Amino acid sequence: MPQESIYYAIGRLSVMQKNTLDASKLERLLQAPTAQEARRTLSEMGWSAEGDYDRIAAQHVENACRLIREIATDEEEIDCFLLKYDVNNLKMLLKARSLGREAEDLSPCGVYPVEKLRKCVADRKYDGLPQTLKDALDELEKQLSLRVDPLEIDARLDRAMYETIFARLPKKNSAVRKYFTARVDILNLVIALRVLHMGKNASFFESLLLPGGSIDKKEWLKGFEKPEKLPLLLNKYGQKVYNAAIAAQMDAGKIAALERAMDDCLLAVYLPYKSTMDSPQRLIGYLLMRQREAAAVRLILAGKTAGFAAEKIRERLRDPYV
Repeated sequence: MPQESIYYAIGRLSVMQKNTLDASKLERLLQAPTAQEARRTLSEMGWSAEGDYDRIAAQHVENACRLIREIATDEEEIDCFLLKYDVNNLKMLLKARSLGREAEDLSPCGVYPVEKLRKCVADRKYDGLPQTLKDALDELEKQLSLRVDPLEIDARLDRAMYETIFARLPKKNSAVRKYFTARVDILNLVIALRVLHMGKNASFFESLLLPGGSIDKKEWLKGFEKPEKLPLLLNKYGQKVYNAAIAAQMDAGKIAALERAMDDCLLAVYLPYKSTMDSPQRLIGYLLMRQREAAAVRLILAGKTAGFAAEKIRERLRDPYV
């Protein structure tokens, strides 16, 4: 059940945010000569440095999700940001079942308990999940009885996830609607560019399009036929995203940079709320901050372990939430 006091919630966050991993702390990690030294520095900053870098990052996000769930004043909005963990769990469970294996490293950060999802997939019954997800899973089960297509599992569940999210969002032009609309628009461009660089056709692209964005399907298909015009569809999201889109359209190797630009654009939606004392949007900003910190730590530790130079790691980092 959500608790009622936003002041209590933000008071808790204010205490927790004292150990924010800001730009200066990230630089300290980057300047550590070895992965072991980076871990030691991380420990001094109050992080748990036990386990491999994936486990360290995952634990950081799990702690944040647990806190946000505990202090949330609007569970439905929080659920929109946590549903991706359920969908990723369902993808792994379905793929593992098709291979006769046990799914590992499932995340406890989702809306639904991991064991509930395990049982749903084992029994092939999805009652209790949102109707859009249930319908998608029921349809996938029919297909999986004939053939296993990992891409179809990913695509169908991603579409169902955004259908579920947009069904829950407030109709007014709120921060959360702005966030997910922009996310879908930019992801659809990423999908278009990946499909083009793969040499696939418009029909294949159409089957992967995500619902809920501000750009009509006809516009996407028109742009797909003239790829040089695709970046123009994202012009409204700022110069950084637009420039990254142009580069990615010309070079598939630049798509990762477009995804980084997307993440920075999306974070900017919640930056105005990072110091507010009475806005529930601050809770979302906190969650995004912790997710971004975890991704940065994973990248730095992985890079140090592989022996990459600090500059090579730095150019792959997202902007910090400061």
